[in-house]
Amino acid sequence: MPRMLCLDLDGTLLMPDLAIPQPVIDALQTLVRRGVVVTLATGRMFPSAKKYADLIGLSAPLVVYNGAVIRAPSAEKPLFSFPVPADVTRSVIETACEGGWYLQLYNDDKIVVAEKVFHTEADPDFQNAPCVEVGDLRLASLGPTPKLMTRSDPDEIVRRKAVLKARLGDRLHLAASSPKLLEMMDKNVTKARSLDRLCRELGLRPEDAVACGDSDNDTEMLLWAGVGCCMHNGLASVKEQCGYVCRASNSYGVLEVIERFF
Repeated sequence: MPRMLCLDLDGTLLMPDLAIPQPVIDALQTLVRRGVVVTLATGRMFPSAKKYADLIGLSAPLVVYNGAVIRAPSAEKPLFSFPVPADVTRSVIETACEGGWYLQLYNDDKIVVAEKVFHTEADPDFQNAPCVEVGDLRLASLGPTPKLMTRSDPDEIVRRKAVLKARLGDRLHLAASSPKLLEMMDKNVTKARSLDRLCRELGLRPEDAVACGDSDNDTEMLLWAGVGCCMHNGLASVKEQCGYVCRASNSYGVLEVIERFF
């Protein structure tokens, strides 16, 4: 019997309206009462993940910012944190400013932007955390940055990814939770690596875990877990690499996984 369930949020645990149906909440709470470790592994920032963890009643550490931070919902400080090196952050900022890109950073669980635009308000994190406008990002005083993000149309995102790879090589880990997003973390950060670290802290092994996801930034996590499950609404490229493809989408795919494997 698996001992851990790792859940992506957007496109997986959350419905398109960003809600979790009550039957799914009930099933997750039953797992927690049975002693299963239920955690969220998401690209979202900590305040967003905590909102859903509190709704369900989760106490296990959460993997947030695509793996850059591991933090329990009730904790004042992270268990682990892996920020982007300051010089790499500055290089990304310079590249974005030269190209006229929209760029969003995260500092101290706040969204940091030059100015709020429609890209900012389109981010679900915007509904759950403070947003700070700093003007020219090149002049901003920035603390540790777990993740940076740019948003545009899919073709432009592909181009920006190539630009960053040419400029920074392997100094960044680039991930996408949507074709319109490009997320940037420390080169050693993935959901899988952080979940593996959390497993060791809890005395568990990867084979004890079931993971659920839907997008490119979930692939490593689904390959890492004993059982990797892709939602019916997930990308074809992700479905090809996981062990189980759900018949149901979003929250109800998670419910299907609980009923099948737990």
